[in-house]
Amino acid sequence: MGVSPAVSEEKTAEASTGPKRHSPVFLAVFAVFLVTTAICVAGTVIGVAAAHPSHHDTQWFWASGHLLTHGKNPYDRHAIREIETSLGLQIGDDLPMTRNPPTALFLMAPIGVLGPRAGVLAWAMLLVVCLAMSIWCIKSVQEQPNEHALLWLAWCFAPALLCIEMGQTGLIILLGLVLFLRFHSGRQFWAGVALSLCAVKPHLLLPFGVVLLAWIVVRRKWTALAGAVVALAVEGLIAMALDAHVWAHYYSAMRVQQIGEEAVPTLGVALRFALDRTAMWIEFVPAALGCAWGLWYFARNRKQWDWRTHGSLLTLVSLVVAPYSFFTDQVIALPAILFVLLGAQKSRRGSLTLLLALMSAGALEMMLLSLYSNIFIAQAIAWLAWYLYAMSGRAPGQKPLASAGLANA
Repeated sequence: MGVSPAVSEEKTAEASTGPKRHSPVFLAVFAVFLVTTAICVAGTVIGVAAAHPSHHDTQWFWASGHLLTHGKNPYDRHAIREIETSLGLQIGDDLPMTRNPPTALFLMAPIGVLGPRAGVLAWAMLLVVCLAMSIWCIKSVQEQPNEHALLWLAWCFAPALLCIEMGQTGLIILLGLVLFLRFHSGRQFWAGVALSLCAVKPHLLLPFGVVLLAWIVVRRKWTALAGAVVALAVEGLIAMALDAHVWAHYYSAMRVQQIGEEAVPTLGVALRFALDRTAMWIEFVPAALGCAWGLWYFARNRKQWDWRTHGSLLTLVSLVVAPYSFFTDQVIALPAILFVLLGAQKSRRGSLTLLLALMSAGALEMMLLSLYSNIFIAQAIAWLAWYLYAMSGRAPGQKPLASAGLANA
């Protein structure tokens, strides 16, 4: 006796709506991810709650903010050495201190009026707020509400957790980046204002910045440029109001910093150390090539240029070729990763499993390795490689991304 078409269709529908079965490989990777991430999250919470200022990078920002709010030179190496020594920090030949430009001091001045311990906690809370706002902005720019549950992965991203635990500024740059993505199409002035936060570490986004300037000129987005200029001017004036000679103090301090001797885990530094340690220009070769590629990529896609899509690839390339960066700075890869996961079109099969494996590796690196470990060069490249792999599964006719640029280069 045959089965009617209606019954057959009903059974097919029931089967399709049944519980989805995951592969053993995915379940194994997910289990490792949960364990490693749980350890990192717990370590971050404990580290922030129990950290003494002498074991927290916030001490650099607090020392500069403390000096600035007391009308002193925030880049005074002698004064900073005395402050950090009094906090119990063991200081060698190279003095750990703020290297961010004076336009970033407006962020540090508020914690400078607090005590060292309170400053650490306040800075950590600021970074948590930056991450929360970044996640909200990423969610708000999505055209489709697909897979919003995956946003929780941002709270498990090892570079973000390490930023909070150590007090690093990567999350501030992330917030500036996603606010730009949130406002660039409708509120260009505020998009430019948001970009001023990226100036805390401008070297992280060199190709991105070059293409941004080209986009402003080609599309005549002068309002966005005005927003960035006004914001940077205000931030600089805040610092100058507290220290009239802050820019001279900054240049003087940076001239004696031993940055050239640091084995920073970047392609440029690895290339310089391999060829000629004294030739600093070699360090910027990857960044220069990245800028050239970025201009070519923009020219190729200028008619349909979209910062949420094309800008994701540009951000990842900028991160790979940055002349100076650490593992914590890889947090700016989050928008590109989440845009793939949250998009209306599914990413390539297996991309989520591969992402969880990479995030697990990042969590292990966070627990076991020094920030100067050369393996972090490979980690930055891995985010780019994962993105290209995941985007290669896009449906025909969708907006071109990697397929119109790096993948075919």
